[in-house]
Amino acid sequence: MNERKKQVMKAAHDLFVEKGFVKTSVQDILDKSGISKGTFYNYFPSKKELLISIFEKINMETEQRRMEVLAGRPVDDQKAFIEQIKVKMEISKENKLFALFHGVLVSEDEDLKKIVQQHHFDELRWIQKRIVEVFGEQVRPYSVDLAILLYGMVQNTIHFAVHTEAEVEISHIISYAMRRLKTIASDVVRTNDQLFQLDLLKRLEPESSLKRKEKKAALIKKIGLLEQTANEEQKELLSFLKDELQSSVPRRSLVQAVLSHLDKKKELEELVNDVLEE
Repeated sequence: MNERKKQVMKAAHDLFVEKGFVKTSVQDILDKSGISKGTFYNYFPSKKELLISIFEKINMETEQRRMEVLAGRPVDDQKAFIEQIKVKMEISKENKLFALFHGVLVSEDEDLKKIVQQHHFDELRWIQKRIVEVFGEQVRPYSVDLAILLYGMVQNTIHFAVHTEAEVEISHIISYAMRRLKTIASDVVRTNDQLFQLDLLKRLEPESSLKRKEKKAALIKKIGLLEQTANEEQKELLSFLKDELQSSVPRRSLVQAVLSHLDKKKELEELVNDVLEE
């Protein structure tokens, strides 16, 4: 992502937190970032798509930092799981995510509200997957229940600590919740006590969305592999292509223009067209 585009996103992010999404105009963003209207619309089709791009950037940062935490450690490392949960809390605080979500929820944009709701479900799905990796296959049938309980314990305890000004570190709160969850996990396995069906969270995400994510992830991975052996000029083109494809609404004309200048166009063309058709 080029520096000017980052500058626009940073300016918009600050304004959305300060004024709210609804009260922030495109002109406010232009004034704060110091760019022209033409440049803005060259980067983003609308203010709404800009906000979606900010959410996607935060999600990508969360995923990357969580992967870095787990690198070189076994997937069942409970300390690593605690650190990964803490990463989410830290990134939410750094990006003032609650304020961004609040700005969406007071708007009348149903699409954006669904994105915020999906963000919540995505986090629960990630926790569910990690709970199975940490506690073993025997907890899989109860993993939705356990994910909801862990998420609720951590969120509500942090909320209480903040509002009562209790000096308790986030990592201690997460560790405490994990110790409680370990006992609950053993108990539900022993008693075969299941509340929600295993596939509930999966069913909450449209199949088309899951397929789109899988296709895009495969494409981004392929571009990353090509970047490793490309020269500087090709790396720049591949980097631009990756940024554009990761946006909520990739601009087809720009993608095709960049694709036409790539040495290994044929290796990407089918994957790119498949993603753009979604």
